[in-house]
Amino acid sequence: MRDEDEVKLYYIVCDISRICKNYFYERKYLPNDAWSIDDVVKQINGKSKELKKLYDELKKQGKE
Repeated sequence: MRDEDEVKLYYIVCDISRICKNYFYERKYLPNDAWSIDDVVKQINGKSKELKKLYDELKKQGKE
């Protein structure tokens, strides 16, 4: 896998991490519930699907 491809995957993983970090930070330090867990799960699910799709495409390109 090329370095550029790994960077693309890395950024998607960082997005998922950022979503989780923001959710738990806001739950702990903000007085009101700024995020609902449903929105967080939807965002993580969307990014996970994007990650899988990109990974599968890159894996397929590597075999060709």
